[in-house]
Amino acid sequence: MIYEVTQTTEQKRLLFGTKKVNKVYKFNTLNSALIFALNEQIDIITVNIGEGITTIRKPFRDYYSLEQFIKVSKKNPFFYLGVHNYKKVDIAKVYFYLVQNNLSKLRKFN
Repeated sequence: MIYEVTQTTEQKRLLFGTKKVNKVYKFNTLNSALIFALNEQIDIITVNIGEGITTIRKPFRDYYSLEQFIKVSKKNPFFYLGVHNYKKVDIAKVYFYLVQNNLSKLRKFN
C-alpha cells in the first residue's frame, strides 16, 4: 500500500496573479503519512491499495488539529501541557512536539 498526501499551495505569477500548485508526497507507512499530514494540517490521506482501488483517511476525525488542540489545552492545561497555567507556554510548539513524539495525547476521546 502507498499512502499519498496532496498539498495545495498558491504560487505567485508575474502578471497574472496566483495559481494553485498541487504537490503529492508518497509514504510507505500510515504513521509517517499521518505525522506529515498533522504537521502540515492536511485533511485527506489517499491510500492506493492496488490498481484502481483507493480509499481515503481523514486524520482530523481521530486527532486534534492545531486550532482544536489550542482550544482543548486551554480548558485542561494540566493534562495536555503539564502545567497549571497555559499563558506562559507556547501551545503551538507543544502541539508539533506531540505530533513527533506522542500522538496518543492528540487522539480525540470519542
